[in-house]
Amino acid sequence: MVRRNDLVSSWVVDLEPVLGSEVHDPLVRPWLEEVFDRHGSAPAWYVEELAAQRRQELVAELVPLVLDQAEAALGHRPEMPAEDNTVGHDQVWAVAREPALVSIADAVQSLIASRDSVVWPVCPQHRVGQHPELRDGIAVWVCQAGGHLVDRIG
Repeated sequence: MVRRNDLVSSWVVDLEPVLGSEVHDPLVRPWLEEVFDRHGSAPAWYVEELAAQRRQELVAELVPLVLDQAEAALGHRPEMPAEDNTVGHDQVWAVAREPALVSIADAVQSLIASRDSVVWPVCPQHRVGQHPELRDGIAVWVCQAGGHLVDRIG
């Protein structure tokens, strides 16, 4: 008898030519398993459409969380164009929540810096900018001077 995990693994390999190496990311695997459970071994073109929909959902859900952090620090809510999978001038390609948060935080931070000439967020200890990173599967703000984790994103 063929096990479900073997079926999913085989199907994921078939998706790689269209979706890229992200299909092997452990953070993406739960989403792919959910797709498999709902749609079976759907063709790559269909999974690509589902991925596009997922990215749009993540942008709609996560941009407000990042803007909440910016508003708390800046004293006003930055205007941030977000449509489909685009935030500011950048596109979000992640289908997993935490990598999408990193991508969205980077896009928000970049637009604030270029448009408003403002460094955000700032490490309270070193008074330098922080940058979004994925550490141990969690989206975090990291101080560029000390390399230490300052806060979770969102």
